[in-house]
Amino acid sequence: VVSAEGFSQTSFSPSALSVYLDCRLKFYLQYLANIQEKDEVKEEIDAAVFGNIAHYSMEFLYDGFRKRKNRDVLEKGDFEDLRKNWVFPSIELGVRKFYHLEENADTKLSGQMAIVRDVMQKYMVRLLEIDEEDAPFRLLSMEKAHKAQFEVNTVNGIKKISLKGFIDRVDEKEGTIRLIDYKSGGDKKDFSNVASLFDRDDKNRNKAAMQTMYYGLLYQAMHPENSKPLKPALFNFKEIFKEDFNPYLKNKEQKSEVQDYIEYAVEYESALRKMLEEMYDPEVSFSQTDNLEKCKYCPYSEICGR
Repeated sequence: VVSAEGFSQTSFSPSALSVYLDCRLKFYLQYLANIQEKDEVKEEIDAAVFGNIAHYSMEFLYDGFRKRKNRDVLEKGDFEDLRKNWVFPSIELGVRKFYHLEENADTKLSGQMAIVRDVMQKYMVRLLEIDEEDAPFRLLSMEKAHKAQFEVNTVNGIKKISLKGFIDRVDEKEGTIRLIDYKSGGDKKDFSNVASLFDRDDKNRNKAAMQTMYYGLLYQAMHPENSKPLKPALFNFKEIFKEDFNPYLKNKEQKSEVQDYIEYAVEYESALRKMLEEMYDPEVSFSQTDNLEKCKYCPYSEICGR
């Protein structure tokens, strides 16, 4: 939605843009027609629930550290105490936040929840081990909303589009600002090139890489004075126990890690602009995807006859 003055009244998240690349019709039904998925109460703890609780727990863990110590820098010597004494209380707070439980409410939700807590504890201890290896580093923000204004050409002239995203964690290590995304799945970190991130016909399109690069755009827009490298990173839970775990994106074409979003900014923002301009082009319909694999688990498949 764009106001008469040409300003966007809604903001595009990276997940919404990924939906548009997956299937224009799904984007239309979900974001324009505002047809929401059925809000079912799930008995099982799925990856999304686990991921949400993990996000909250990590946020409570490090925010609690900052409040207790009154500092943002984590030294190697800080991690033993965090592992021993603060992981479980942080998970407890994460569970309470996710299930909207009052401070003194009982959290004995189920036997399954107890298992999830135990598994969560193992993941968080492992994340702390990885962070201890990287220490010292300075925490800049946790779970913070970032926004940017982005100009695109439309048939009605130039419009300012609002972009938004919550960056799980921003920290600074050895003069580099790391934009960290926690993922509960096994998201890959390598991608062919920037164009592939916006190629809806590429079956290996790396959605997670597109998202963490997007955070580079948002961070720089909110901190235009920044001249430090912006390094996207993915902490994907299915890989963190590997000995050679590396959280950084890798450009297969250049055979190198992405050291700084700014080096990719012109190409990335050009591809993003092209996609947004297509979205605002009345000549381009909100058509169904031709890839039926994407329809298998789509909540809108009954509506569109797939």
